[in-house]
Amino acid sequence: MDPQLAHCLERLHGVARLKDLLGHEVSEPAVREAVAGGELLRVRKGLYALPTADPLFVLARRTRSLLTCVTAAGRYGLWVLRAPQPGDRPHMLRSTGEGAPNAVVHRGSHVPPHPAAPVAGLTDVVLHALRCLPEFEALVIAESAVVQKGLAIKHLRDHLHGPRNGRARAVLDLVDRGADSLLETLARTLLRRAGFRVEAQVWIDGIGWVDLLIEGWIIVELDGRTHEERVQRGKDRVRDRAAQLGGLVVLRYGYADVVHRPEVLVGEVSRPLAGRPVARVVIPT
Repeated sequence: MDPQLAHCLERLHGVARLKDLLGHEVSEPAVREAVAGGELLRVRKGLYALPTADPLFVLARRTRSLLTCVTAAGRYGLWVLRAPQPGDRPHMLRSTGEGAPNAVVHRGSHVPPHPAAPVAGLTDVVLHALRCLPEFEALVIAESAVVQKGLAIKHLRDHLHGPRNGRARAVLDLVDRGADSLLETLARTLLRRAGFRVEAQVWIDGIGWVDLLIEGWIIVELDGRTHEERVQRGKDRVRDRAAQLGGLVVLRYGYADVVHRPEVLVGEVSRPLAGRPVARVVIPT
């Protein structure tokens, strides 16, 4: 394949309109030669893709759409509670209904799209998720955009006026800048709804940072994949002993506990609170 064509297709994520290729100094003979040699596919008139191109990117370009909502969240590195599965209908931003694919179609855009991929802009992806997805699925996407990408809550709220956006604003109210993972986001929200005082990412002398501190003396740690490593497990045990010797309760939960058994999480945190606390950590206000 012509080097300039290959470079251009790599930049455009494997699928591009002919006019975009020509605008990057790719010649039509180079495109025809790549198609003849099986290195490039003609998707439709004026649209070409590598055989290895992401099928969703090809679909988006073919239907003049943009990926958005949960289908696009992972493309920005956002947390996703339920990753899209094969066979799921993709979420796509379209300005018209003409030639609509078998997709969940979103309308309305407030920011420019991704500069190279057929993906809606970050703000639009989050707004569509807030309006479309179940509460917790929308929350983790919005919170990761705020925590990881620096998207301002006010910026999002400014696009959520009117009674039709009341549910989206309610989800946005749950966003907290302290979370370090989607498990922390979910556990924090579940425990606050149960009526507990919950602080996220708290420093305790002699122990270090803890994920959640409940009522000032119950530590809840949310263990992701890194905690499965042998060295990390040893460090966790040392930290747990230090906390327990200091009179604190330590409870650890994994993904399945938080996502699939939230009632167990809330119930187990409630049990030590039924007795008299033996110590309390003072959290600065």
